[in-house]
Amino acid sequence: MNVLRTIAGSMILVLVFAASLSAQVRVTVPGKSFVVSEKITATVENESGETVTICVMSGQVSKSGPTAVSTPVPFSIEGRVLGKWKVLMVSPEGSAGEAVVLEPRKPLEYPFWPPTKGEIRLQMRYWQGAHPSLDCAHPPPDSHNAKDTTFSVHAAPK
Repeated sequence: MNVLRTIAGSMILVLVFAASLSAQVRVTVPGKSFVVSEKITATVENESGETVTICVMSGQVSKSGPTAVSTPVPFSIEGRVLGKWKVLMVSPEGSAGEAVVLEPRKPLEYPFWPPTKGEIRLQMRYWQGAHPSLDCAHPPPDSHNAKDTTFSVHAAPK
């Protein structure tokens, strides 16, 4: 009976460890509160010991004051609308994108300007391993979700 417990305990540890591997890629921002016209630099961090691949989407723009700025980012920007998350900017499916291999412990930074005020989150998918020729317009289904970040954006003071 002790042998069965030991085997069951080992299997549980293996499953917990395997699940934690997919949670070692995260998107962070340097605060929890920003102004709607403020430039935010998000950091994509790969804290695992293996390379991962992300898709950096191009074609979207942010507004920096009256100027439109090209904003290639690997995440979608979502806002909470009536209690549900809605994509505000950068929907990865079908967008033009480039596969970028993210080495372990080598963060990449992506600046953007929030498209609206309210509660915002950044969502990102990634694939384990180096896949420099990954088709971001038609990505494979075996993606993982990075640990997202949530923050608030307020109107600029008058």
